[in-house]
Amino acid sequence: MASPRFTVIVPVREFRADEPALVSLRQTSPSDAVQILVAEGSHPARQRNAALALAQGDIVVFLDNDCQVSATFWQELVTAFARPEVEIVGGPALLRVNATSFEKIFHALLTHVLIVGTVSARYAPRGKFRPATQTDLILCNLAVRKSIFTKIGSLSTDLYPNEENEWLDRAAAAGIGAWYDPELQVYRPQRASLREMGLMLLRYGMGRTRQFWVSGWKITFHQFLPVMLIATFAVLILAHLELEFVILWLVASAIIAISCDPQLKGWQRIVAGLMAPLIPLVYALGQVVGWFALLTPSPSISSTIAVRNERGDRLM
Repeated sequence: MASPRFTVIVPVREFRADEPALVSLRQTSPSDAVQILVAEGSHPARQRNAALALAQGDIVVFLDNDCQVSATFWQELVTAFARPEVEIVGGPALLRVNATSFEKIFHALLTHVLIVGTVSARYAPRGKFRPATQTDLILCNLAVRKSIFTKIGSLSTDLYPNEENEWLDRAAAAGIGAWYDPELQVYRPQRASLREMGLMLLRYGMGRTRQFWVSGWKITFHQFLPVMLIATFAVLILAHLELEFVILWLVASAIIAISCDPQLKGWQRIVAGLMAPLIPLVYALGQVVGWFALLTPSPSISSTIAVRNERGDRLM
């Protein structure tokens, strides 16, 4: 039997046959061309690396357990990798069908260019098929030629989250071509409460700081964002400009409410506008907390990892 062309790697806490990703893959993937590996454990980077060692496909596809691939997903991959210059390709993670009201609000904030900049391409189709950087790509919808891992190594086990950002930085430094395909789409849930959204932003901010520590410090907007925001807050407080701060917040909220996803209901647009300034602020707070976290030893994470096939049979 010929080797599969694709290997899909899905990290999970514990194997469940009804994981959205597995159900979606059973429904859409050509079985003779796709190997599915489910990596159990509590450290996603290590889980993905363990599954990589068993990958038989020429192209490795990373999905999260809550993702569902689009109907055209596999054809998009085939078309993309038919181009010899494409070694890495990824696309957006769209909001799932039947999402809750707050999922729609949070997703609208993450797709607004004024709030998250070019990172919005991770959550909504942006532009055309084009060269990409790590700000465009997201690990829950990323495909890589397996030979690339031999050249630059696997995912850093010192990072979670942001392990894909550091790996993509390594790929770029090695001259490996990464591409963004707006039609290569998956669907997934979004955070469903303010607490979940806040914790995600804090974790991502901390992960970004740790990524800088692993990748090396470079002059980028992301590194100066916390300093700029904290300096702005300090000036407003020291100068007793609380009223001006409130006015600024309301003006920014109004701009976002008017310009955000037109499919949102009126009350959702108002809530999205009022919450919008919190997105960069909480993310920046996470980066600051990350600086302090670098001063303390990283907690050791003991993770027993098992790799299974889509039926649940253990492979290692």
